[in-house]
Amino acid sequence: MKSTKLIGVVVMLAVLLLTLTACGKPITLTVNDAGTVTELETKAGKTVAAVLEEAGVTLGDKDESDPAPDVKLTEDVSAITVKRYAKVTVVRGKESKEAELVGGTVEQAVQAAGFTLGEKEGTDVDPAAFLTDGMTIQIVTHKVVELTADGKTENVKTAAATVQEFLDEQKLTLGKDDELSEKTGAKIKDGMKLVLKRVEYKTETVTEEVDFSTKEESDSSLAAGDSAVRQEGVPGEKEVTYKVKLVDGKEESREAVSEKVTKEAVDKIIAYGPRPAEDVRTVVSKTPVPNCNGDGHGYYDILYSDGTHEYEEY
Repeated sequence: MKSTKLIGVVVMLAVLLLTLTACGKPITLTVNDAGTVTELETKAGKTVAAVLEEAGVTLGDKDESDPAPDVKLTEDVSAITVKRYAKVTVVRGKESKEAELVGGTVEQAVQAAGFTLGEKEGTDVDPAAFLTDGMTIQIVTHKVVELTADGKTENVKTAAATVQEFLDEQKLTLGKDDELSEKTGAKIKDGMKLVLKRVEYKTETVTEEVDFSTKEESDSSLAAGDSAVRQEGVPGEKEVTYKVKLVDGKEESREAVSEKVTKEAVDKIIAYGPRPAEDVRTVVSKTPVPNCNGDGHGYYDILYSDGTHEYEEY
């Protein structure tokens, strides 16, 4: 009998110890209020309502929370989700319907109102946006834009009126050197192809070879028609700085902006002996041939030693 009582006392003490240990233990959690997330530290054992009050979040009469407001927090709870009540109006053309949801999104409100969107239909606000009480949601006919940006091409439905509005809608920001296939003020058209190229410039300095020149000189010590290399050519070096254009991370072009010779090239020199006599052409005769009109002009018929003729006006 005594042992049974002893065991019961031990169990009760263990339960009490666990309760005291868990109660008041610091925990970190997040409060998600219709997309607005707040992180805070609190203590286990507090109710959800108390924690929401700490976070400055007030529940309306028709609002809900998960877990429920009267639930006491434990170490296992890491998040509280606030679900706001909203009565909204969904409009398509002249047709208007109301829907009431708690913690709903625009997409869910459209469905709750009994509308089925066509292939090119959408809403004037983000379908994933949380509802606010009194919101009016317009169903609009979207245009389809073929968008190529940041390495991918996709067809995007949009209600944007201009290219800039479309870029804002897609959360695309133009860099100062980026290239866009349409002006930002252009009107969006169904089937429009919009290409955004990410452009950046960088400078690159490389060492390049400088070609040597070949010079010829006469050398009487060589026999006629013979030649000899007096000096071998040696390439030089130069440092060239390029402005490199990168489009979507790949080099498209480069332009040399400066260069500096760091090693002068050495000319190749070839010596040649005297030319053979038969290669030297001399004038044999220079005969004047006057014009027929007697104006004092005409041409010379020049005969060379190799039998060729040339003509020169006078």
